[in-house]
Amino acid sequence: MKRLSRSYIETIANNILAEYMKLPEFSGTRVYRIEPEILLTKVLGLNIEHAHLSMDGSILGLTSFSDVEVEIYDETDMETFLFLDGKTIVIEKELATDVSKRGRYNFTAMHEGSHQIFKRLFPNDYGASQSTEELHFHTYNSEKNKPIMDWEEWQANALASALLLPETLIKQGMFIVGLGDKVYSIHKYNREVYERFCNLADFLGSSKQALAIRMKQLGLLEKEYIHSPNSIFDIYREV
Repeated sequence: MKRLSRSYIETIANNILAEYMKLPEFSGTRVYRIEPEILLTKVLGLNIEHAHLSMDGSILGLTSFSDVEVEIYDETDMETFLFLDGKTIVIEKELATDVSKRGRYNFTAMHEGSHQIFKRLFPNDYGASQSTEELHFHTYNSEKNKPIMDWEEWQANALASALLLPETLIKQGMFIVGLGDKVYSIHKYNREVYERFCNLADFLGSSKQALAIRMKQLGLLEKEYIHSPNSIFDIYREV
């Protein structure tokens, strides 16, 4: 598997987004956010299915590069099967029906689409390390920063983030919601900034966590305390 730099992944994303902007849907209009379903189906020619992928909801999405049957669950939690044709991504049905999870839905769609993009760009290299596995899964918490244990997953996350949250659209959105050019910190104790940040995440169709990670990567945000707001009060001993 090729290990691509973040800057190279950004270049791939920019090329795909350039094609997205040329679609007839956006002719003569100003684009404010990226719609994953339009990008995946009309730019990449992929199909999107929704299904219950696991009993506990831990699997958010999956895709395959070849013909394969995947086990899913029906409305009564009985096991059944869905046929994948090598150009289809499947997203957990609950994400598609719950408006509050739209950001996670969008990132999952881009993540699975990113696997398909890399396979097309590097057909002989991508997936070579997973010769016994036919499926790529996206699970909870895969958006968080952590040591890179799986380069294919890291690169899919990086490309998904660049596609869903282009720098130009984040900056445009920051201006619209009144966040200025850069944010020092995001935490619930600064209600005004926090609410504007939440509005920006909704505006861009992103989860708050994914947006915070992306903004930090781009140098638009210094610190965030979304999941641990009380850590802002931690006192660290100087060494």
